[in-house]
Amino acid sequence: MIKKILVASDGSKHAFRAAEKALEMTKQLGEGVSVTLCHIVSKPISRGELIHSKFDVKSLLENEAHQALIRIELLFRNENVPFNLHVAMGEAAEEIIQKANMENYDLVIVGSRGLNKLKELVIGSVSREVAHGAWCPVMIVK
Repeated sequence: MIKKILVASDGSKHAFRAAEKALEMTKQLGEGVSVTLCHIVSKPISRGELIHSKFDVKSLLENEAHQALIRIELLFRNENVPFNLHVAMGEAAEEIIQKANMENYDLVIVGSRGLNKLKELVIGSVSREVAHGAWCPVMIVK
């Protein structure tokens, strides 16, 4: 039974479609299903950003996540479907896999392509790495 869904998003159109699928499944599965929207910041934080934020890294990461996920957050709020937000800094696939495995998610939903097309060509896509590394089923949405 699916009770915990992790939706990984970078703000791309494929990630938005993945979130739409997660929302649809959550509504079908009914009460008791929790959804976590996961955004991984992979670019380093600049010195200026750190100083401006008074060295509040957590707020910086959350602000970036809200900017990237604003459409997805609105999608869930408009349907009155609660969600949690997880933000981390690092390599996207590694962080998503760690979150899914360590917190025993039942399903990970990711978009088939993200914002970084060049990186996908050179070293492989995040979705493929997550599908191979996660202990739970992974749904890749086109």
